[in-house]
Parts: sequence; structure tokens; C-alpha cells
Amino acid sequence: MKKLFFALQFPLFVAFNFFVLVAIFEIATSRNNSYLFSKSSPKYNGVEEYDPSLIRLNSINKLGDYCDSIISANNANNKLTLNNQTYSQVVAAVVRKRFYHGYSTFGLSNNLVATLLSPLTGKNSNAIVLPNEILKYPYAACSQQSIVTIELLKNKGIPTRAIRFTGERNGHFAFETFYNGSWHFFDPNLEPDLAILDKYDRPGIEFLANNKEILLSAYRHLPKDMVLDIFTHYHYGKPNVALAPWATLYQQVTRVLSYSLWMFFLMAFILVRRKYLRLSSITNVRNSRVFIPQLQSGTSPTYYLGY
Repeated sequence: MKKLFFALQFPLFVAFNFFVLVAIFEIATSRNNSYLFSKSSPKYNGVEEYDPSLIRLNSINKLGDYCDSIISANNANNKLTLNNQTYSQVVAAVVRKRFYHGYSTFGLSNNLVATLLSPLTGKNSNAIVLPNEILKYPYAACSQQSIVTIELLKNKGIPTRAIRFTGERNGHFAFETFYNGSWHFFDPNLEPDLAILDKYDRPGIEFLANNKEILLSAYRHLPKDMVLDIFTHYHYGKPNVALAPWATLYQQVTRVLSYSLWMFFLMAFILVRRKYLRLSSITNVRNSRVFIPQLQSGTSPTYYLGY
């Protein structure tokens, strides 16, 4: 047992130092609101309405302040009136330019635990669903762009509902907001023609799916068969319900563990070290003892008369 505790000390000490360095690195990265490009990072295709200057909007608060400033500036010139319709359109337009398409996922630099668990939990569990983490990247998938937009609209009290598309060959994710007595469709990722949608008062997906000519015209930059496959197979989410609640909880917990896992290894190292020293002390005490024979009680035969 003593040998076992002695052997455990080194790996626990190494793991403690490793996770301390990981926590320091993740905290530094988080405070700098930075992200790490790799060879596998999605590249901008030069076609989408991506504005790299908007990368500075790296949190929900900054994104909200920027949208507010746009509305305030235009309101001063009597161009926009603040209401649910205006705010929804402004936010969706900003998010459309804030990202280009590509999945942002956690890695060793920003969620070590989730990355290590991804082979067990599945690849999709590593796709970021936390709005502020998504905003650290210049790219985001359709669901991630919708998550960011819905989060900001929810903070403003604007009703929203997610829409999941399940085509036979293609999947997609977008959302609708409620204003002027009806639901209105927004898709910042696939970037439909806004002029066409505004011509019909930004209709809901049900209207577009039933009017395929308008749908195809709005998405004329995409293959016709792809548009019909995606947008005619849709499912509404419940209004004002948090998106991906379990994934959100999982990523929040694993992020906390990435910051604090070093404490578990430190405590384990201390406990193992104490146990080893205790066993060593007992062994040393036993080895230092000197055996002294004890005299047996009784009467010596030399004291008997006749001998």
C-alpha cells in the first residue's frame, strides 16, 4: 500500500500543475476576448455580408449597445422609430454582417474538459451555444447566429421562436419574431434578399413555404432544389423558450471545471502525500524498535533446600 501511495504522488502533482496552467491560459484568453485560429478554422468565402470591423462586438452587451446606437442615430434623423419591428430588423441585419458561416467549437484553449469529453458526448456537444462565447469568433453556424440574435431580442422583451428545418438532404436553423400581430421570419445565416421579404412585410415561414415563387426569389443565390428541400420542412419551437438548455448547462459546468479542476488534483495530492508520510512514519517506528527479552515470573530452583 505504501508503494501505491508513493507512485500516485507524481502523476497527481503533474496533473495539478497542468490544470493550473490550463486555467491561467483560459482566464487570460477569456479576459482578452480572443480566439485562436487553426488550420481547420472556417475561412471567409468573400461572398457573405461579413464586416470584419464588427469583430469588436464580442459580447451580448456590446452587440446590444451597437444596435441601440444605430437606432438612436437614425431616430435622430427621423429615419427609424424604436419598436419591436425596428429592433428585430436592426439586430438581424447586424448579426448578418457580424459573422460568416462556420461552426465555432470549444477547444483546448477555452474549454478543456468539454474537449476531452467530446469523444464520449458526441461532436455536436462541443459546438458553442453560449452567446458570449459565440461572439468571440468571426464565424458561426446557422443555429449559433440564431442563438445570439434571439438572446439579444429576448433581453429587449421581444417574443421569438426558433425554427428547425429538417430537409431530406439539408438541415437549417432560423427564427421568427412577433410584432404587429403576427410572426415574421429572419435568417441571418443564409442571407435572403431583404428587399423581397420587406416587400411582403417580412412574412413568416409558413407564407414563404406556401408561396414558393417568393421563397425562391428571396433565396435565388442558392440552388433551387436546396431551397425547396430546406424551407418546406420546418418545425416551430415554443415561443420564448431557451435554446439548447441541456447543452447550455453542460458547457457552463465544463467551463467551471476547466477553471477549477486543478483544485481536485491538489486535494488528491495532499491526501495521498499525507497517507504516504503516515505509512512511512509507522514503518520507521517499527524498524527502530530493539527487542528486549522479558524475564518470566517464578522461583529459581537454587532457592530450594537439598540442592
